[in-house]
Amino acid sequence: MPYLLPRTHRTTPRPSRAGLVTLLMLPLLLSGCNFIAWGAAASRPDDEATVEVAAEYLDLVDKRVAVMVSADEYTLFRFPRATDNVGQSVGNAIHANVENAVVSIPREVARYQRKNPYWITSRPSRLIADLGVDRLVVIDLNEYRTNEEGNSSVWRGVIDGTVTVYEADGEDPDNATFQRPVRAEYPEGGTFGLVSADADQHKIEAAALQRFTLRAAGLFYDHEDVPR
Repeated sequence: MPYLLPRTHRTTPRPSRAGLVTLLMLPLLLSGCNFIAWGAAASRPDDEATVEVAAEYLDLVDKRVAVMVSADEYTLFRFPRATDNVGQSVGNAIHANVENAVVSIPREVARYQRKNPYWITSRPSRLIADLGVDRLVVIDLNEYRTNEEGNSSVWRGVIDGTVTVYEADGEDPDNATFQRPVRAEYPEGGTFGLVSADADQHKIEAAALQRFTLRAAGLFYDHEDVPR
């Protein structure tokens, strides 16, 4: 399984959050979705008060890591690239921010998933062996939408999932050693979504994905986030 080269040290300043978002979401741009600039600008936390958030799991450092993402058939019918986009964005964020993490190239992991459509029923230890990694990060998407429920004319991006880590060298590689729920919305909070002539499904999806990536990958490194 090919890997992204690890980040061993920084010789240049950390990029701004907006710049990092554009970098992490480059796969979406390359896939033909021309909405990156809007998504980054619309949901950029630079314009909002932020808080420091500490990492909750630190054992991806110096490890080979793969990120796998699952979603139900309804989600994939409405958003065929949902799992690919989340996997690429979160994998790239881990690669960019976790010291010496050697991350399996997201498109290769996605190819493995397509060749093994029932991978979700496999034992984690089998997936770890097949992918040749030390840590397997599995993201199960529970909710993925771009509109208020029951109101297609009001935009609200929601991505909700569970992030689970399995360790190849753990006491039992088939049992999770770390698990957290992660939820992101755009616009954040409030009782009503967004009504805008400039918005569309792709732009709202990009903005929600930015925030979900920050919170899912941010479980593994210190970062800044908007208060919730």
